[in-house]
Parts: sequence; C-alpha cells; structure tokens
Amino acid sequence: MNTLSPHIADHQDVIIVGAGPAGLSAAESCAKAGLRVLVLERQKEIGYPIHTSGGTWIADMKALNIPQELYFPIPRITFLSPNNACEFFYDTPVSCVLDIRGLYQYLAAQAIKAGAVIRTASPVEGPILENDKLVGVKGKNALNEPQEWRANLVIDCTGFSSTIASRMGLHGGYHRYGYGAEWDLVAPNFPQNELYLIMGSQVAPSGYAWAFPHGSGRVRLGVGIIRPDADEDARKYLMTFVERLPQLSAVFAGASPLEYHTGLFPSEGMMEHFVADGLITAGDSAGQGSTLVGEGIRFAIYAGKMAGNVAASAIRSNDTSAKRLGEFDKQWRAQFGRNLDIAYIINKRIAAYTDTQWDDSLGLLAKLSPAEAAEAIRGDFSVKLVTGIVRKNPSLLTKGAKAFVRTISQRIIAKD
Repeated sequence: MNTLSPHIADHQDVIIVGAGPAGLSAAESCAKAGLRVLVLERQKEIGYPIHTSGGTWIADMKALNIPQELYFPIPRITFLSPNNACEFFYDTPVSCVLDIRGLYQYLAAQAIKAGAVIRTASPVEGPILENDKLVGVKGKNALNEPQEWRANLVIDCTGFSSTIASRMGLHGGYHRYGYGAEWDLVAPNFPQNELYLIMGSQVAPSGYAWAFPHGSGRVRLGVGIIRPDADEDARKYLMTFVERLPQLSAVFAGASPLEYHTGLFPSEGMMEHFVADGLITAGDSAGQGSTLVGEGIRFAIYAGKMAGNVAASAIRSNDTSAKRLGEFDKQWRAQFGRNLDIAYIINKRIAAYTDTQWDDSLGLLAKLSPAEAAEAIRGDFSVKLVTGIVRKNPSLLTKGAKAFVRTISQRIIAKD
C-alpha cells in the first residue's frame, strides 16, 4: 500500500476518527499489536487549532512517558476569589503546562513509528452501516473527494462532536458543556513560576479563569463558562479580563497575544455506554475527562491506550461485538470511574456558587496542606483526603454541607 496516496482502499483492522491525544494513543497501541491502523483527522495539521489550556500533572506525564521538554513545571498555584486568596508552593513541582502542539505531534510520530497511517484533511461525516452493522466510515479525502474507509472496528475520538457515537445512538450529544476562550500571550512581567485559578461572577460566572505560564515569557490567559448554567459569553469576559481583575494588571502590563484559542468541553459526566458492536468511543467523545476543572488531556491519553489494547485483543479473537468490547468500559470505570463521578458531583455544586461561597471555599482550601490541595484539585479522592478536609474544616458538618460530604464519602467507600 502506498501510504502517501490519498486513496487508501485497503480494508483496515482499525479506523480511528480524530487525531487528538486519545486517537493518537489508540493508534500507537493498535499498531504496536500488529494491526493495520488508519487515523482520519479533519484538520490539515496535527495539533492545530488548539482547543485546550494544557494544564495537567507531572506524575501523569511521567507515567505516560511524555518527554520532559513537552511540559513546563509550575511550583506555585494561586487561587483568587472576589475577596479572598490562597496559594500553595511545591519544592518539587506537581503541576505543569503542556506544549500542546508539540505533544500532539509527538504522539502522532509515535503512532507512525509503530506502523499507523495518519491522514489529515480527511473529515469523517458518519458511519457506514450494512445490515445494521458498522463496517466503516464515510467522508472526504485530502482532495475533497467523497470517500469510504472500511474496517473491522472503529474508534471514535472526535472529541465534543462525538461524530460516530452520536450517529450510532450511543448518546444524543452534549447539552451541558464548558465553553472556553483563551489568549496565548507574550507577557514580559508575568511570573513564570506561578499559575492562577480565578473564580467569581466578575471574571467567570459558573466557571473559572486561568493564567498558565509555559516558558519564554508566554502565558495562556483564559475564561471558561459552563453552558447552560450561565448564559454568558466567555469571549467577552476574556477581552475585558484585566479591567475585571485590576489586581493582576501589573503582571499583564505590556502583554500582547500571539494566538487565540476557543474550545468546548463536555460537562455531563461520562457516557452511559462507551461501546457498541464494532465501535469504541474514547476520550472527550465519551465524556472521559474531569469536569472538576475541565481537564481532559491526561485522561484522553489513558483512554486511547486502553481502548487500543482492548481493540487489538478483540480483533485477534475475531469478536468485535459490544459484549466483547465492553471490556474497555469495565477497565475504564474500575480505574477512573469513581473519581470522575465525584468530580462531576462537585462540579454541579460549585458551578452555582455565589461570590460569597467562593470566598468561603478559599478559606476552607487554605487550611489544607499543599499535598492535600493537589490531591483535591487533581481529583484523587479517598477516605483519607475527605477525612482530612473535614477535620480541618468542621463547618463542613453543618446542615448546609453535611449531606453533600456524606454523598461524596459514600461514593468513595462504595468503590474502595
């Protein structure tokens, strides 16, 4: 097969729709297992346009073997609310900001080296069904010609659009979602060792704002608002950010943007089912991200690797039924389900916070140790963490919060 030809007529073992972190990680896993793998990406470039802020955790990047030059460590995390603030410093940084484009292209290169074929400028429009069986996908190739691609199995990694999963009836699309707008700035006065998470109606009603440095005087300044919880435009809040938060005007003095990003993030929790006959849905397509702070990249890479391994095993056994592919659902929920469910419960509660509640919450957060704060933000929920938070904040056992704490604790205990 001529892999540089726009016409790939060969039947594939696996077609992966979407060349984001989930799709590229799935492609590498499938190709390493010896499968014929084709990745179809609607954009002309891998990693462009950028739809995410890139904040994540160093421990996961190490676990996923991401090269250190692709993430920028941050030792200080500062939280701001309308009338309060708290900060945490880490001698050994735990958080980082990713080189998004570099990461995506690295994952693409790893998939290609393993044997996968990637086609950019190849938008997929829907599934091909024969006798109600998924046998491939249809769309257009790089010459803008209609084309069909066939395979034993399809992995939907199309992100928010869930192009194949929604058309296969796995879900009806996402109706609650985070909408984010972000500048990537050159900001000569911004501290490169500190990231900000900012809450309150003045800067981000039913959401939050962020300022994430990523080296060489660059910083990503963004605003995310959850729809339909708030009927506001994140872009307008971004454009007036410095006026809305004058206490940060000094660090943004002289700043000017080089890039402008927007993105959507599912905020409804995980899909009820991740698989159907001949189909696996992974990453944002399946709601497999943390709604707590709208974090998806590390989960997408884990999901892609897991989906690829299950796909390879299913194809080797010549069984791509939903029952067989359901192993992906079981593995994912066993490893990540509890924490993502709890993150969603918390997100629904804090999205409705008033400014006074945010001020109070930062007062509670300030009582935690840096390690406890990192575990809470990262979504590593455990009995020990919840017990420690309540012990330092006995007000959580008052009537207003007691039922909520009990719900979280029951979820943790039920899964332990």
